[in-house]
Amino acid sequence: MKPTSIVFKAVRVKTPVKAPAPYEFPALSSISSDELVNSNFGKNSYWIHKSKFGHWPVYKKVQNTKITTEVKRIQGDVNRFKRDLLATLPHIQPQHIVVNRTAGYANIKGDVVQEVMKVLDENHNV
Repeated sequence: MKPTSIVFKAVRVKTPVKAPAPYEFPALSSISSDELVNSNFGKNSYWIHKSKFGHWPVYKKVQNTKITTEVKRIQGDVNRFKRDLLATLPHIQPQHIVVNRTAGYANIKGDVVQEVMKVLDENHNV
């Protein structure tokens, strides 16, 4: 008996369909910082986190006879913070503020804790 086309249709095994390729992440070297989401933070902007009790991280630091004011937890452009502070407190000289961009803090010569906290309170928008 000769096989007919009806028999072949019943016996035919369907070839598997090729699965779609899973999503592949691009290589990190091919991504620039401008393409990232919120990539503008840190460029002319900064943020200072308060403590869990709602206090600014501004401290008076005494070392022998040297008194400095330390502002910690600065994220973003620390130099912009220095420029803004110099603009709002003109009696502070630029050479009296030393910033550490890596650690995110600024040291100010003299005891200006209350003035810095007042500036932060005035310019803080929740």
